[in-house]
Amino acid sequence: MSLWWSLTDHPVFTSGTLERPWDVVIVGGGFSGLWTAHHLKEWEPTLRIALLEKSLVGTGASGRNGGWVSALYPIEDHKLLKHSNEELVHSLHFHLRKTIDDIGEFAARESIDCGFAKGGSLSIARNEGQLKRLTSHIEPEYILLGARETASRINMNGALGSTFTPHCAAINPAALVAGLARSLERRGVSIFENTEGTISSHHSVSVDGNVLESRFIVRATEAYHEGTRDLVPIYSLMIATEPLPPQVFDEIKISNRETFAEGSHLVTYAQRTGDERLAIGGRGAPYTWGSRRKEASEHHRKNHQRLREMARDWFPVLAKFEFTHSWGGAVGVTRDWAPYVRTRENYGEMGGYAGDGVALSYLAAGAMADLILEKKTDRSQLPFVQWKNPQWEPEPLRWLAINGAIKLSGLADKEERRTKQSSGIMKILSSITGQ
Repeated sequence: MSLWWSLTDHPVFTSGTLERPWDVVIVGGGFSGLWTAHHLKEWEPTLRIALLEKSLVGTGASGRNGGWVSALYPIEDHKLLKHSNEELVHSLHFHLRKTIDDIGEFAARESIDCGFAKGGSLSIARNEGQLKRLTSHIEPEYILLGARETASRINMNGALGSTFTPHCAAINPAALVAGLARSLERRGVSIFENTEGTISSHHSVSVDGNVLESRFIVRATEAYHEGTRDLVPIYSLMIATEPLPPQVFDEIKISNRETFAEGSHLVTYAQRTGDERLAIGGRGAPYTWGSRRKEASEHHRKNHQRLREMARDWFPVLAKFEFTHSWGGAVGVTRDWAPYVRTRENYGEMGGYAGDGVALSYLAAGAMADLILEKKTDRSQLPFVQWKNPQWEPEPLRWLAINGAIKLSGLADKEERRTKQSSGIMKILSSITGQ
């Protein structure tokens, strides 16, 4: 169980019967499905919506992630501009930034105690190679901080500098999922847990062989749409400390609950939680053949241990304290790393957030709701709408390429620590992968 769910009571739903006509049936009880129902109800409160979840609401990535509500987007602007234009790319970033505040306002309005704290985010360079990469291109609305300015915000061992953006908040994502689901039930959405909805090739949905009557169907399963070449599950693992005494944070700082990460090639992410722990995550667990999800990859002991060692290297004071939680989960990644919202006739699908889904799912779900109800809005025209992703390579090429890229990312980090230069390995890898 994730730290987040250990601190959160799971909702209990009274869903009634599925044997009735529905306006919209949503398959998937994570942020994508829940936010889609939310936006639909915002437009049309009388809509009859059924949400089907194979397990329990929020038990996938939505309740296991790093708790960053960020304005990050998985692909860079120059790639978006090949498919879009400057006005729409600018609109995308505007809406992503606005989404952070929208989620905070929703949580406050619904009295959801998810620990929302908009303290911004730091990306920290701990060697000269990382610093050269961070300073080579500063994104708009980011600021560069020197070693002294960085230390005033976060006292991370070996920090040479950092970049800071105000556009990020920290939350307990499971608490937000639970509160959102309760809000939807109060507004008349029927939530069916432990109910597997099967979507056919001709876009009908059935439960236990019985076809449901619905005007529109949404697949919102993200990484749980597995075993295909449409997207692959990439694993992120997390650890969390015991609650830490005030003197530890007097030393570490992050007084505004800034989210933070080391500027390494292997992805890391962390936050100071609302109950005064450090929750720290990172990539590196192996990809599973055939794009299948694998429980063992969510509890990869070697990578959990690597995260503990990394945390104590960042903050030596943690040597005195225990790590009480470890968990993991899969995020969905498309071949071009681009998210998508697609509709056709009575069917829609969404996903591919590549780990940036807490805020991005809210915005994507808004676009999905607009498309379902045929509302022409700014959201319904954003670059990810009707995006066509290429398929991943067949096996064994896919297995070799993804696990090779994970391995090379780790080697690139070692190279930068050794040479104090930006990694040559990563430049070659990026030219191959497009990332």
